[in-house]
Amino acid sequence: MCGIGGIVRFNRQVGNLKAAAIQMNQLIAHRGPDGEGYLLHDANETITAFGKDTPLSCIHSNLSYASRQPIEEVGEQYNMILLHRRLSIIDLNASGHQPMCIDDGNYWIVFNGEIYNYIEIREELKLKGCQFKSESDTEVVLHAYHTWGKKCLEKFNGMWAFVIFDKTKNMLFGARDRFGVKPFYYYKDKDVFAFASEQKALVKMPFIKTGIRSEAVYDYFVKGEIEYEPLSFFKHINELFPAHCFELQVDTGNLREERYYVLQTTPDYTRFDITQFEDAKEQLKVLLHQSIALRLRSDVPVGACLSGGIDSSGIVSMMDHLNKSNGNTEKIKLFTASFNDVMIDESPYAARVAEQTNSVFYRVFPKADELINDLENLIYCQDVPIWSTSTYAQFRVMKQAKESGIKVVLDGQGGDELFGGYHSYFYNYWTELLRQFKLGLLHKEMSSFLPWYLRYNFFLKQHLRFSTIRRMPAFVQYQINRNYFGDFYYLNPIFLNEYKHRLNSEPVPKNLNKMLLQEFSNTRLKSYLKCEDRCSMWHSIESRTPFADDIKLIEYAFQLPSNYKIKNGVNKYILRESLRGIVPDIILNRKDKMGFATPNSTWIQEIREAVRPYFDDSLKAYFDMHKINRDFNQMFNQNLGPDDTRTFKFIAFAVWKKVFGL
Repeated sequence: MCGIGGIVRFNRQVGNLKAAAIQMNQLIAHRGPDGEGYLLHDANETITAFGKDTPLSCIHSNLSYASRQPIEEVGEQYNMILLHRRLSIIDLNASGHQPMCIDDGNYWIVFNGEIYNYIEIREELKLKGCQFKSESDTEVVLHAYHTWGKKCLEKFNGMWAFVIFDKTKNMLFGARDRFGVKPFYYYKDKDVFAFASEQKALVKMPFIKTGIRSEAVYDYFVKGEIEYEPLSFFKHINELFPAHCFELQVDTGNLREERYYVLQTTPDYTRFDITQFEDAKEQLKVLLHQSIALRLRSDVPVGACLSGGIDSSGIVSMMDHLNKSNGNTEKIKLFTASFNDVMIDESPYAARVAEQTNSVFYRVFPKADELINDLENLIYCQDVPIWSTSTYAQFRVMKQAKESGIKVVLDGQGGDELFGGYHSYFYNYWTELLRQFKLGLLHKEMSSFLPWYLRYNFFLKQHLRFSTIRRMPAFVQYQINRNYFGDFYYLNPIFLNEYKHRLNSEPVPKNLNKMLLQEFSNTRLKSYLKCEDRCSMWHSIESRTPFADDIKLIEYAFQLPSNYKIKNGVNKYILRESLRGIVPDIILNRKDKMGFATPNSTWIQEIREAVRPYFDDSLKAYFDMHKINRDFNQMFNQNLGPDDTRTFKFIAFAVWKKVFGL
């Protein structure tokens, strides 16, 4: 797990590449405090260089990719610089240093991520004659590319963002994992191409022209979307989307991007068969076991984030079983966010899992005064405005993991999108049954979920939200939103009106698996994974997410019929049943899981005065500052539900604009 970056210039009038590369590497130093390296190239020469954080063992080793001279003493003639920050997880020795090369320097790589099945791929490559100098998965990626070209991506099980310099073709080949666990951003104009793991490393570059992209601001406040498009909050900064790769000709600047993978699902309704379900349940259990076993591969101890829900509890319980099976007696370190509010505190459930697995249990109690002290760092680390204070709880959990000596954690992100964990998914399943004229089963499912006086109200609200309103013209949607959502009152009406055309959207799928596929690919899950990556890497923690990147598990889950995922008014049905006897029943039988909830309303009220200075006239293009100044106390003193994040978004955006100087 690391940070990567690079700059290629096509116009020699673009100067100070070396200073820019050093600054870029410093801006992502938190992603890799264990090492620093550079590769510099022009038509005549390719060299390596080291920085102030490069270990002496990497400088003095006899490896062909060892850093040979300080970056400060390198000349300015080079047209390409690749850079790397290392967080040592696999192969802690100098042989894991990057940039790394093979084949006498014809292939170089900067790599961020983990290929969990690297041992199996390495054995396959050895049979083809490949020889290895390290024990790292990075070298496996290089040899895999050398052997199979871009088809190597089909072999990988894991999370990745990497760039390979193929000298034989004078080309950069880059790729991102299938579902967006690891980040990749880039900028390109006629003079320069630059890429990095985080946007902050690009927006600070002197040759990059950027600013606020108002379309993304509108989508954030009105549609609740973050990074659903390749262009996000920063103008001209592109996101390489998950399951995409690119080729860049270093001499001409010709860039070609393509999608290399498309996730498929089973949309057809099938009758529930108990025998087939039992077989599927056992197969799912095997795949979960294999997925977690792969993600325990590490040369440093592995801990886990534990919310008290099914996903993280299942991961921890299987970790414990695997450790005991392998004779590993070291206790797992678990990290849980806790609150002094019984309505949202789920740590008693987490404590039950910690007790059963005899783990070391760390509870973190984030508070409003700590939030205000960390607020600018929280927003800066995320690169873009965030949805809610739940990200701060995650931020503090990762901080505790670092302070407890842990570098790697497993997390349950992705389980809800894989198995239908959110209550809104009941609507998609019910409409699926309705379209199949399964009226008896529909009545049974609705009756099992809610009492009669609530179920039809729930269905009607979901139908209006996800189907009826979305079919209306944009100007009608605009008026409905203004009347229904009170926070729209504090947005600049000119801004709202200018971008109201972006409200045109298709109704959500009336099929559960199709809806899960939409949320799993480049939308909701990707945004959550972005928060996960930034919170963990800010504290130099590698977060591994079996439900979000294990290709075998994911593809299998998307072939399961909808009625395996929701049954008898219970979501995640097959996952619950596959974990029966492994996870405590008190957790498997829960129907009250809220998500990663925080005392959102209380916190907003407590930090109200502290955030007031962020709300000045520089925001007037987006906010109606007259109304905000007049109603400030009222605006930030509402009785919001724990998952009502709309008011916090005003705070997050105002802080983001300040910390990035926009």
